[in-house]
Amino acid sequence: MTSNVAMSLTEVLLATQNPSQRAEAEARIKQAEATPDQYFIALATELAAADKPVIARQLAGLLLKNGLAAKDPVRNQELKSRWAGIPEATRTNVKQATTAALVDAQVDVGKAAAQVLAKIGAIEIPAKQWDGLVPHLLSHVTGQDPRVRQISLICLGYLCEELVALQEDEQSQTSDEISNNILTAVVQGMRDTDLATKLEATRAFYHAVVLAQKNFRNQVERDFIMQVIHDCCRCQGAELVQIAAFECLVQVATEYYDFLMESSQPYMQIMGPLTWETIKGANEKVAIPAMEFWSTICDEELWLQDLSANGQAGTRKNLNLIQQALPHLVPLLTETLTRQQSEEDDDSWNLRMAAGTCLSLVAQVVGDNCVDLVLAFVNSHFGNADWKYREAAILAYGSIMEGPTSEKMRPLVHSCLEHLVRALNDPSVAVRDTIAWTLGRIGQFHPTIVPVQQLMPILGQKLQDVPRVSTNICWVIQVLAEAQANHGLPPGQFPQNTPLSEFFTSLVQALLQVTTRPDAEEKNLRLSAYTALSALVDHTGNDCLVHMDLLVAEMLIHLSNMHAQRQTMDREFELQGLMCGVLTALTQRLKENIAGHADRLMEESLKVTQAYVQSKAPEACLQEEALMLVNAIATATKGNFEKYMPHFAPMLKVGLDNTQDVNVCVLSLNMVGDLARGLEGRFVQYCDTILGIVFAHLQNPQVDRKVKASIMVVFGDIALAITGDFEKYLPPVVEMLKEACKTRLTDGPANNEEWVDYLNSLREAVLEAYTGIIHGLKDGNKLHLFKEHVNTVLHFVSAITEEQQVSESVWRAALAVIGDLIQAFQQELTTHLATAPFLVKLCEHASLSQEPKILQTGQWLQTLLQRFRSGIN
Repeated sequence: MTSNVAMSLTEVLLATQNPSQRAEAEARIKQAEATPDQYFIALATELAAADKPVIARQLAGLLLKNGLAAKDPVRNQELKSRWAGIPEATRTNVKQATTAALVDAQVDVGKAAAQVLAKIGAIEIPAKQWDGLVPHLLSHVTGQDPRVRQISLICLGYLCEELVALQEDEQSQTSDEISNNILTAVVQGMRDTDLATKLEATRAFYHAVVLAQKNFRNQVERDFIMQVIHDCCRCQGAELVQIAAFECLVQVATEYYDFLMESSQPYMQIMGPLTWETIKGANEKVAIPAMEFWSTICDEELWLQDLSANGQAGTRKNLNLIQQALPHLVPLLTETLTRQQSEEDDDSWNLRMAAGTCLSLVAQVVGDNCVDLVLAFVNSHFGNADWKYREAAILAYGSIMEGPTSEKMRPLVHSCLEHLVRALNDPSVAVRDTIAWTLGRIGQFHPTIVPVQQLMPILGQKLQDVPRVSTNICWVIQVLAEAQANHGLPPGQFPQNTPLSEFFTSLVQALLQVTTRPDAEEKNLRLSAYTALSALVDHTGNDCLVHMDLLVAEMLIHLSNMHAQRQTMDREFELQGLMCGVLTALTQRLKENIAGHADRLMEESLKVTQAYVQSKAPEACLQEEALMLVNAIATATKGNFEKYMPHFAPMLKVGLDNTQDVNVCVLSLNMVGDLARGLEGRFVQYCDTILGIVFAHLQNPQVDRKVKASIMVVFGDIALAITGDFEKYLPPVVEMLKEACKTRLTDGPANNEEWVDYLNSLREAVLEAYTGIIHGLKDGNKLHLFKEHVNTVLHFVSAITEEQQVSESVWRAALAVIGDLIQAFQQELTTHLATAPFLVKLCEHASLSQEPKILQTGQWLQTLLQRFRSGIN
């Protein structure tokens, strides 16, 4: 830091805790950060200074940590590079000061230092610049001072967590020597007689075990590790140690599933009974991670099943541990479901909820094989006089709905449905609640076996139950609505009627009554009712359209009255959003027939939007659901939406400007396309403003990649709408597209699915943009302007055919744009492409594709090539 700030660093740090001085103090810190070497030295010195206030030392450690890493990956890389660029002598001084602070008498200072050391270690250990850190910590762990052992193990835990996060990057792999030293230190601590030391070691082991790949492949070391975990799980009188140890066992199941049933040492024969014993008799806090062990085994076996189904399992073997454990596991889980203390609806995670989750996963793993075991429990307790056993029986039944086949469940559901429906009148609210949930599960996973016409009238009546039950009834209605078959119709088209048709008006009326109940705020009841209402509108038959006009009017009244209700601001906007959601669904169903309500809809949606913008200032956000409603109105009214644009354009600009809220910004960009299509040439008056905004976004490295991909599509939409008027925007747009075309798979992190998905979305967006521009200029008789850019498109498509991990949607877009170019420039381009290798690859891929749209586009392209090669016009 500058000498002035360095002299008063303690005062500056303390001032950050004083609201009246905070802004000035933070400004001085930010100014000091401009000289990183002085900044880091000053903070490290403060952290290590035993004569300074503890809070100031802690804050110095926090600033050091924040100066070394950030959540944002781009900023994080900048900070790492900044540290690497500091002179080695300065870095050494910082590390020495922080290492000294680690063993300070003040534990809070030590913890702050531990976090800093972990961040430095995560940067320098992979680069082989600080190999001495782990041996130094190991020397502390084997020392005599319990306090020093504990803080060193805490530091190792932080360090392991950092190193594990880097494992996907091949350049940041932790060496075997470092991993061995870490494991040695941690396991040493787990065997310590001091319980506090044992606890910190066990917590550190949770992350360290991920680094122990080589150790786990060695049977002697693996046996020793598993024995240490086992001993900690049985550490009597130390529940925190036991909890941490069972969490480590869960981590082992995740990372080393393949070793759990080694023929030489079948660990499950020991760990299985250990977890069962713990679940039965231990404190609930210890029993929950023991239960989580079995849920994790389920997750691993489900993953292996998916790999096998896709032909990707390779040498991985499914050990079928859940199938083998069924006779012991299912009775244990179902018995645990009875451990309900009261009928109060407790949302906190507990052992009973963990058992229900585990039972659901077991059903997904073994399918039909668990049904009879669970039904034995259900049949024994469904009529029990004690509500806890009745509720547990129903919960067990609902929990196994996902996994077993409908063929297996059909006769069982048909035989018990009458009893389930009758139980909706059970005197126990917990039983009624779970019955409603179970009916939803049946509808969710076995919709073809639900007698909708028999069930719907009863559901309508039970909407009047207490909020806890009524909320689940709303969910059942939503599930049954969403499960209605579309009879193979294209998206956006609906059957004439569905089994829900005859109940539409009565259910709508009942749901609207629920939203006005005085207790509708409880258990998210009002939210559930509006969500169910949207689902009904979205999935009912066309014969119900005649009733939707009245529902629009009713929902407009609800939205208008919302301002008069006494709600907190956030709650008010949440409810308005739900109402807008219902109106959006109605607008999308009624399409052009919404015209009679369009003025009121726009008036109310703009009220919501404007109020939201004002309440969130200076962030300037938009209410997402209100924006979606406006989008639906624009799509339905098409060119008639022009009269609303003077009022809506300022709101659209707010959405486009708000890159901090990625969803709203992307939605606003999508809306630009819809508006352009609807207004066509009349949209040109808004193009300068909109394109100015998006050009700035593309040049801003801080703007999210999803936003930038969406912008590419906007270019094509605008070009299609304004046709020849796009001429003035063509040069800058093409330059932006060229820059996007340069992005390659190797530019992002290796083996990163998110990067691959983004790159494919970007490629598809660029290709679609070119397609829109070609058609727009053609419609405006200015296609000749694009001629100089044809090679840019051809080179882009050629590069795509050479890339790996190209999605089918990108292949289709590439085929389409080449077809558009050939159709535009005909024989001249066809001759130019006569021997182009990329075109051969493109056509070959299309001919071999299983995707009908790609096959069809490929055939169209081949037809064009043949046509213009033969000189037919």
